[in-house]
Amino acid sequence: MSTIETYYCNQNTDLLDIVPDLQAYDQKRLVTNWQIHDNTSSPKIYRADSVGYVSKLFREGKDLGAAQASLGAVDTEDEWYYEADTVYIALSSSNEPNDDSYEVGPDWEALKLKVVKEQAERIRSYIGRPILSRKGVRTESAAGREYDFIIIEANATLACSYLVRAHNPELGLELEQRIINTETGQGLLDLLKRGEYKLWNEVERQYQVREVSINGSTTSNIVDVRGDATVNWDAIKIVVSAGGTLTQGSENTAITYSTYIKNDNGIKNSITVENEPISLGWDNVGHGMYVRWSAGVVTTNDEWELEVNGAIPENALIKNVKLYR
Repeated sequence: MSTIETYYCNQNTDLLDIVPDLQAYDQKRLVTNWQIHDNTSSPKIYRADSVGYVSKLFREGKDLGAAQASLGAVDTEDEWYYEADTVYIALSSSNEPNDDSYEVGPDWEALKLKVVKEQAERIRSYIGRPILSRKGVRTESAAGREYDFIIIEANATLACSYLVRAHNPELGLELEQRIINTETGQGLLDLLKRGEYKLWNEVERQYQVREVSINGSTTSNIVDVRGDATVNWDAIKIVVSAGGTLTQGSENTAITYSTYIKNDNGIKNSITVENEPISLGWDNVGHGMYVRWSAGVVTTNDEWELEVNGAIPENALIKNVKLYR
């Protein structure tokens, strides 16, 4: 069997960010009613009745491994077997099961991972659109994560909701409604589904400026962007070709910039603006877009990236309007 889908949060720190005392909701159950089952065998066989279903047995927190295939196969220290609401264990004469802490139930780490994966499936089913990885150079978020924070938080919160609800139904419901709230429609995924939030890859008419390589002595920056992009998508390279101090009230003709746009062979390959002065007004960078620098020092080879989208927005927010006559 192969796996083609993924999950979006980890099963440790991301869950603890939502419920700091999550460990308190570990679903293991303590077993205390041990009694001798076979006093003649070596090692002795003990049993505990009415324990419920047992998938794992732990002694002092240690996983004792898989159950044996039959009670007759339980002939070595710490081997165990489960049948019909009863668990059996082999122990040497020097050990008494009631002297140690025995627990039954799922492995906590495995359970958390299982629930995280299941809730990732739920997210995909609910929002009904692609969730794409941000893996790649200059694609990850500021937090260095491979998925949008909104998706990470949704996955972690829904997983915590499931894990705590058996012991604390109120908290479980409250956590779930942060993400999916069918009554108010204000859950995080409800807003994403309606288009009030966008995922990183979804086309919309917005422009993002990112610093690629800025000298430590530089004090100026691109502070504003305007225009209507004439291309569906591009990442425009904006680079200072000759540095200096940009001063209001002075002509800055010796301080220049160049820009590069995409061609058939890749992005940032074709020069479209070459060695133009930085005016401190609106300076053309290509594709119908303009940027404005602030006063201050720019350094040769300072570089920015302007991502532009001129396409029709994906998953646009639908609004209503009333007409009167």
